[in-house]
Amino acid sequence: MFKTIFAATALIASLSVPAFAAGMMACDDASIMKTEAMAKGMTDPMKKDSMMMAMKEVDSAKMAMKDGKTEACSMHLDNAMKATEAK
Repeated sequence: MFKTIFAATALIASLSVPAFAAGMMACDDASIMKTEAMAKGMTDPMKKDSMMMAMKEVDSAKMAMKDGKTEACSMHLDNAMKATEAK
């Protein structure tokens, strides 16, 4: 019984990691430029905080890319995109 539960948990965990990674943005110049343009395009004064957060995340993504940390770069780009979509 315990082996079955353990095997099922391991299977679910192994299948969910690639799915999570597939949903992250690619860490490349084009993605960074697109995200930065979206953040700078936020002109609504009510969304200034979201714009500032997005720009900080873009800057962090640039630094992570420069340091060769692609996973961190992708995470920061995802956070920036979420900030630009904030309501």
